[in-house]
Amino acid sequence: MGSFSLWHWLILAIWLFLVIYPVGRILSRLGIPWAVAFLAVVPFANMVLLWVIAFVKWPRDHTDRQA
Repeated sequence: MGSFSLWHWLILAIWLFLVIYPVGRILSRLGIPWAVAFLAVVPFANMVLLWVIAFVKWPRDHTDRQA
């Protein structure tokens, strides 16, 4: 009763993929290594990660505004 079954591990793996993959894609577009996305599932670290994402210069901020 104190161990995880295969189904528990499968659900956990799917949940981790559904969280880490999109965050990794966003971070890679910002020039931040995708491995930092693993912080998205760590309590408190995910709040720090959101603050970093909120205040980092986005690639579209560097484009020419003289069109």
